[in-house]
Amino acid sequence: MKKVGALLVKVQYGVSVVAALALLVMIGYEVFARYVLRSSLMGIEELMLFPIIWLYMLGGANASYEKSHIECGILTLYVKKEKSQKIFEAVKRTLCVIILTWLCYWGFFFYSYSLKTWKLADITFAPLFFANVALTVGFVLMLIYAVRDVIAAYGNLFKVLKSKGKSEERSEEK
Repeated sequence: MKKVGALLVKVQYGVSVVAALALLVMIGYEVFARYVLRSSLMGIEELMLFPIIWLYMLGGANASYEKSHIECGILTLYVKKEKSQKIFEAVKRTLCVIILTWLCYWGFFFYSYSLKTWKLADITFAPLFFANVALTVGFVLMLIYAVRDVIAAYGNLFKVLKSKGKSEERSEEK
């Protein structure tokens, strides 16, 4: 399972690098064309949206994988007991899985809709499902990492509950 996860992350990082390089080339060409050649390539901004969306969604998935995404941890400042912190973490991770499951459902629906209607970009006539699939892929990756995190959170919670139970048994024996 760890090999599959490591391969998934390598592919995810690889696609991110390719999208970033494609975006870099497009921006570089646009700057060159606009300021050196004094012309503009029609539709380049439209094409830039594809790697931008992929970078945005894969960046969110990378942050979920690395657990480096932005959190608002105000409640954790007030929760001092270890048991309460673990319960809060388990509930928070469970809510993430629920929300991401709904977003994955929405993403699959949106992707299938874009395939069915075959929407095209206005200037370049590029199929928009290339951008729409990024939403689905990003949400699915985030869901995979959220499931990993919820399993770890409940594992940590059960360890704390088990250790609290053992310490209470010891104090009763004395």
